[in-house]
Amino acid sequence: MSRMSRNTHLLLGLSALFITLNGCDQGGGDTTASNDVGPTRAMIPAAFFTTDRPAEVADLIQIKPTASVGDSVTFLARVGGRVEPFVDGIAIFTVADPSLLSCELMGDEDHCPLPWDYCCEDPNGITAGSATIRLAGSAGDPIAANAEGAGGLEPLKFVVVEGVVNERNDEGLFVIDATRIWVGGKPMRGEPRRGSLKGEENAGAVDGNAGGHDHADGVSHDHDGDGTPDH
Repeated sequence: MSRMSRNTHLLLGLSALFITLNGCDQGGGDTTASNDVGPTRAMIPAAFFTTDRPAEVADLIQIKPTASVGDSVTFLARVGGRVEPFVDGIAIFTVADPSLLSCELMGDEDHCPLPWDYCCEDPNGITAGSATIRLAGSAGDPIAANAEGAGGLEPLKFVVVEGVVNERNDEGLFVIDATRIWVGGKPMRGEPRRGSLKGEENAGAVDGNAGGHDHADGVSHDHDGDGTPDH
């Protein structure tokens, strides 16, 4: 199998895994943006990132239904959609539409250690409102580095992604080769769009951390704290 074929199969495999899992499953240039997450230190060119947020940007769910392979797109989303939105050793990550509520924005108390998995959302909604973002090198292959931390990327943050549609299908697959990313802040309970505008890059969400949100078996979710699973 050729190198290109192997990369294509890897990409499609990762994307297929993302769109079939629900939120509760475990599962070249100067390089100035970096992080220390995982065994691979990310070296992502700073040119992928901008501090100048594009104005009048549509949400992901507004552009996804009609975008075709090869189209240039720009949309607002949030990093997340699964337990591990970043892929170690390869510059691919997942994003979710702003209309989807991550778990730290639900309920009256902090209750979720991994709110970026959108565990309480309908899996069909996650599939419809998700995208896979690639940061590719000059040869067209994803950069061999974890993108978490590069340019400030981290789970729950708003991002405005500019890029070209690389793959899509009717089952929810939507892969974007990013050319430029603006990284915003995080929302908070009662202000689900906080962090999505220029000047709000340092906004931080409430840290979710409580028991009852059982990701291990994907079944028990006690969000109201009454000792019984909610769903």
